[in-house]
Amino acid sequence: MAACLIVSVLAAPPHELPRPAVHAPLAAESLILHVIQTPRNLVAVGEHGHVLLSEDGRDWTQAEFVPVQATLTRVTYADERLWAVGHDSTIIHSYDFGQTWALQHFEPDWEQPLLDVHFFDGDTGIAVGAYGLFMRTEDAGRHWEILDMADMVTAEAIDWEEAARAMVEEQGEEPDGGPEDDEYYDASLDFDRGCYEFMECHLNAFLDLGAGRQMIAAERGYGFRSVDGGQTWESFRFPYSGSMFGLLHLGGDTVLAYGLRGHVQRSDDFGDSWTVLDTGLESTLMGGIIDPQNRPLMVGTGAARLHYDPESGGFDLDEDRLGSDYVSVLIAPNGTLVLAGADGLSHE
Repeated sequence: MAACLIVSVLAAPPHELPRPAVHAPLAAESLILHVIQTPRNLVAVGEHGHVLLSEDGRDWTQAEFVPVQATLTRVTYADERLWAVGHDSTIIHSYDFGQTWALQHFEPDWEQPLLDVHFFDGDTGIAVGAYGLFMRTEDAGRHWEILDMADMVTAEAIDWEEAARAMVEEQGEEPDGGPEDDEYYDASLDFDRGCYEFMECHLNAFLDLGAGRQMIAAERGYGFRSVDGGQTWESFRFPYSGSMFGLLHLGGDTVLAYGLRGHVQRSDDFGDSWTVLDTGLESTLMGGIIDPQNRPLMVGTGAARLHYDPESGGFDLDEDRLGSDYVSVLIAPNGTLVLAGADGLSHE
């Protein structure tokens, strides 16, 4: 169920102008999809255009004005400004740490929710979303350029025969003949490339590693990486063919990807090769951070909380399959653990 919280493309009924978000007493208990920390406060976003603010991660107040009721999926901070994105291809921004917001982009007829946003500085930013939607600005969002992934993907690092082999093995139908068996070859010829065929994969998460290196986690096992600041991209496939919903940078060329059915994959060479890690988890992982001890903390469905030790390679798992579905996590400066998801905001 929670995977649909991110990749759902159900948009509000088309209308010419957005309606402002309504102040709701139970906004903090509604679906919240992302929470971040700024130098001044914590900011959370979710359904119905809800934006919530807090100083300690325990008490939350609703923003004074938000110009949309669209579901907001992600929020980011750079250079004393905030941007949030969401359904109806919505982009809004704030100059007062989230109290009031102004509309930058709104196209409900597209039925393409934006799923992630990142600003490199106060002017330059990227937003990505469903069906390959890729947008870029160089003037703080006053103008957004709509780009086509089909034009930007200039290289392909995909072994389609290997992809077919992985698919056959995941389905438990490995041929007796081994990797050279003709059944593998036939499978590669008939391999369903799905959303990749027309570069319409949902772009779920964006990661900036610095020095012009960027990575995108997409659906159905696809990913994209760039070494020129996002001007051109190379496609690749993760070992696991399911969707990845998040990326974490562990330093250098090391990236952790997490997503469907508890799958976590690690690369130490910026995606040239990947290792599937055994998490012991079947719940889908939806959000993650690097904690103060420099350990990745990922959260997901069934109240899953998964700590990873990059040095030992071990996992520490806590879950309650009857518990809330978590989508985002944050550790506030005062040490409060903030969890966001289907039942709103909670803290420990």
